[in-house]
Parts: sequence; structure tokens; C-alpha cells
Amino acid sequence: MESPTSKRLKMSDHEMNEPTQTSSNTTETREINTNYSYYDCHYNQPFYVDKTLLIEELLHIHHVLICAPPGFGKTLNMDMARKFVEIEVDEDGKAIELDVDEDKRCLKEVQTKSKNFKLFQGKNILRKKEFVFQHFGKYPTIHVDFSELVGHDFEEILVNFRKIINKAFRKHAYLEKSSMMYPGSGRKELFMRYFDPVKCASLRKMDVERGLDFLARILHKYYGKAVYMFIDNLDVPVSTMVYENMMSTEDKEDTIKLLQNITGDLLKGNEFVERSLTNACLIFCTLILQRANNISHSAFLSDPMFYKFYGFDEAEVKYLLEKAGRLEDFNEIKEKYNGYNTTLGNGTYIEVYNSWAILNYLKTGNFDVYWPASILDKIKQTIGLVKIRPKIAQIMSNEDLGVKYCFMPNISVIESLSKILCRNEVDKDSDVDFFIQILNEQGFLSSTHEEFDLFSKIPNKTVYSVVDETLGSIESINKYYNHSTELIEKLTDSFKDLARLRTEEAVHALAENIVALCGRERTLKSKYELQSVLDAYLSQKFKHVSVKCRTSLHAKCDTVLVIADLHVMLIIEYKSDRSTNVLDDAHQHISDRGYDTLAEEASLKEMFPEDTPTVKNRIYLEMTIGVFNDISIRYSFNNMEPNTVYKELLN
Repeated sequence: MESPTSKRLKMSDHEMNEPTQTSSNTTETREINTNYSYYDCHYNQPFYVDKTLLIEELLHIHHVLICAPPGFGKTLNMDMARKFVEIEVDEDGKAIELDVDEDKRCLKEVQTKSKNFKLFQGKNILRKKEFVFQHFGKYPTIHVDFSELVGHDFEEILVNFRKIINKAFRKHAYLEKSSMMYPGSGRKELFMRYFDPVKCASLRKMDVERGLDFLARILHKYYGKAVYMFIDNLDVPVSTMVYENMMSTEDKEDTIKLLQNITGDLLKGNEFVERSLTNACLIFCTLILQRANNISHSAFLSDPMFYKFYGFDEAEVKYLLEKAGRLEDFNEIKEKYNGYNTTLGNGTYIEVYNSWAILNYLKTGNFDVYWPASILDKIKQTIGLVKIRPKIAQIMSNEDLGVKYCFMPNISVIESLSKILCRNEVDKDSDVDFFIQILNEQGFLSSTHEEFDLFSKIPNKTVYSVVDETLGSIESINKYYNHSTELIEKLTDSFKDLARLRTEEAVHALAENIVALCGRERTLKSKYELQSVLDAYLSQKFKHVSVKCRTSLHAKCDTVLVIADLHVMLIIEYKSDRSTNVLDDAHQHISDRGYDTLAEEASLKEMFPEDTPTVKNRIYLEMTIGVFNDISIRYSFNNMEPNTVYKELLN
């Protein structure tokens, strides 16, 4: 019996995340379609962004692999490309002819029976008249979606693969009545073994491996042209092994071998398949495509040729907002969801917004997560693990964190990732690198490649909130640091004493208790670790704690704690070898902007009394972790001269 999680993995990303809330702005906005499966459902919508020029780029390369996280339009773009290039036939299997102007080498824009041609009327690609003349409707196509290729064992994989093959054959039902299927040829009998659902359900493993290759041969003979192959969600079978861990090692090996044989026969040196487009997550699909090593990889946000066709750039976001009559929302989008930004290999700086996130914002007014729930839950369970948390905390602090990139995984890598995500077991440091690579490819991080190293950072507040919610939870912190109730109470009491006494001795006592709490079991690796520990315990013990903005993603007050009438404002920084003046910088920030500005930026006026700007009882605490594992606290009362206390962390 299929598990609910397995079933969920097979659904499209956007079916799983389809929001139920509707916008109160306009009827037009409520009708925004965030399901990115079919081009013919989108091409004439008011919030469609024209990406048709991608088709020209795809046809510059014979075999292309596109890798991007959920919600960036991979499936929509594949469906768009397929509808452009596929030979369209009538019920009798006869190709629908389009009027052409041979002298001008272009298609005539007249009334046509072609449904596909009508989908591209008014689109950018039709301006490329000679390209359209050469490629529109010129390829027989095979389209398969591997999102349904999941199972508890290898036998279930075979059952589902037979269904995929049968679906591919039935899309070309006209072949059954073609003249080349004459009785006694053997060709029709073999065709019917795949075309008939009952016969297909009993195919041997050998026949399953040969099915799509046979279909390509038949189409090549029928049209006299090689096939354009479209494979969506190629990574799902291996992804399911990692996130679900339902199979035995032997079944995993058999499944991967099956996929390697099928893709190798189809995509490497096959005279009947001229072109292919494949969508997948890179680390999983490279295992499947080991035999098909002729495919050009386009990794997420790294390929100058393709990045602009997946997701939205700033101009496209503004265009959509203007269509909705909400252009003034752009600054809010920049503040709450600042996209993915990186520098390409050619030095070009880019900023890309997740397509689904933007359309969902227009539809609901919310920035919802866009990962399948099954994947999101596993990720959140894993990032707080003892061996993984410090590296994630470093990334949260915007520190450079280089991990070794795995270009060619094997079954042991798959099993290691499965142990991490399903059993929360981390055996080797390299396993942590694999996991961080998964975070990059699923869109939880944005990255820069330098040869074999991967440098990552948090891309936006949507991701930040997901990771922060996990790392900053009491359960995660207690599990990681093993703090005693006594230590937590001492920290709480030291803040209360600071509010009551307001003396230098009280600040020293606070420093002592922070050292005892944060340095007792593990040495802190970043400012984020200090921030998350303090915020979690202060939020638990005190009613008024604002932890809206953290780390250098946003230059604001990190934490505001209200004890009685005292406002304690904590700014957490991390001092490295290259930045020894963060304390001075933090204090200068306070001096330059003042308490009122900080209060306004942190939205504290909504939490505190109306006389917040006139409150005189306030303490600024600037906490820093130094390179020699010391905590320094710089403090000032009501803008008086600052004082500093240093306490060494215990190893």
C-alpha cells in the first residue's frame, strides 16, 4: 500500500502548495493560476510572463538538463517547448500543415487548424520568423513524467514504469492504424504489447527497458525524423529513496540500474533521438545519467544561457505588480522576500525571484513556503542535528562556508543521505557536505561554485524563517547544547538583576551566565548561535521580546527585551580576523540612528506603549563572539559612554 508521503511526492510542487486563501484585492488577482503544469492554461492569462525565447536557446544544444528548485517554472517551460516543436496530427494521424512563405522563409500568420500555433500568437518567439519556420511543429516528441515512478520495492517501480510507458504510447494512438503496422510484420504485435494496458501490465523487465527506445524507432520510421525527448522529474525515483527510505539496498541498486539503462539507451548515441530536455535535481539525476554523459548540465543560477528563463527578475516582478495595480508593494517584496542572488561565472550579478512565490503573493498577500511538505518536514528535522547545526549556523551568520561538491554520487551517497534525513544519523563529515548540497539544489540556499567547492548563503527571508524556526526552537537548542534548567534560570535571573540594579557588576554577572550557558558544552561558531540561544530562552521567560530581525541580512536591532520599564536592546555580532571593529560599528549605528529610529525599524511601537519614543530607561548591549572564543559585551545606559566586559569561552 502506498504511503501518504510517497503519494505527496508524486504530486506537482504547486498542486501541493496551492493556497486556499484568496486575495481581497481584485477579481483578476484572485484568478491568478499558481499551478505550473500546462502551458495552454497560462499562455493567455493576464499574469503570464513570456519566456518563449527559451525555446531558441534550447535548440542550440541537443541534450539539456535543467536543474532548479520547486516553483521556478521547469515543468511549465518544458510543456511550452514541447507544444512548440511537436508535430501536431489530426485524428487520422495526418500532420496538420501550416501555410508557409518559402520566399520569406517563415510561417504565414493566418487562420490554422493547429491548436499549438494559436498558443504562441503574440509571443516573443514568433518574431524569430526563420527560426519558427525551421523548428515549429517539426519534431515527433515523447514526453514522460517520472514523478509517478516511486515504490516500496523494485517490483512496484516496474509496475509504475509500465504505466508510464503505456501512457507515452497512448499519446500516439494514431500509430496503431498506420500503414506500417500491417499484419504479420511483427511491428504491430510489439506495438500493441506496449499500447494495450492489459498487455503492458505484464511486460518483462527487459521489455520495460526497451519500451521508450522502441517508441522512438516507430516515430522515426513514421515521420522520417528523429525524436525530441522530454523527461520531467527525472530525479523523483532517487529523491524518494532518500526522503522515504522504503527500499532495500538491493532494490535501490536494481532501480538505479534500470534507470541508467533506459536513459543511456535513449540519450547517448541514439540515432532515433536527436534532442532531449530533462528536468531534475542535479545530485540525484547525475547518478541516473551516468551512461548518458553527453548531456549539457544547466545548474540553478549558474548558467548565463538559461537563468533568465526560470523564475522572475526584478523587471518582471514589477510588471506583474503593475498589472495587479499594486506596484507600491515592490518595496515590501524586496524587504520580505529578496529573491535569490548570486554572481554568474562570467561576473554578471543576478537576482531571481521564485515564480510561484511571487504569484502566490499576488493571490493571497502572503509569502508561503514553496517546497513539498514531505521534503520540508525532513529538512527541518535534520538541520538541528549535532554535526549539521554548526555549519547551518555559520551560513545563517553570512559567513563563508565551503563544502566539497559531489559531482558523481553513488549508491552509498544515496544511503548516507537517507540515513541523515530519515533516521537523523550523520556518520562522516562528507555526509554533511552532501546534505548542504541538497539544501542548495532544493533552493534553501543560494550558492557560488569555485571549482570543486560550494559556498552558500541564505537567499531570502522565506528560507531564513524556515531555518530560524527550527534552529531557534527550545527543543532544538536543548537537544544540541544539553542545557540544564539551572543554567537557564541563572541567565533569566541575570537579566532581571540587570533591570533592577543597572550596575556594571550586573553586566559582568550577565556575561558570566552567557559564558556558562553557551560555552559549557560546545564552543560557539557564529553570532547566529549566540543569537538563537538567547532569543529562544528570553522568549520563553519574558513576555515582551522582539526578535523580528537578525544577522547582517538586515541592519536593525536584533532583540528587544522589556523587563518592567527597562528596554534592553541586544545587537549580536561576530568578530572575525577580517572584521575587528564590529563593536564600534554597532555602537556607531546606535549613536547615528538613535533609539527612536531603532524602535520604529523593529516595529516595536506595535508592541510597546504609545510613549515608546520618550522612554528613558534603556540599555544597549552589543554582544560579540571573538576569534579567540571570547564573548565581549559592550553596554551603555541611556546613551552614556559605553563600557566593555570580556569573558573567555570555555572549550
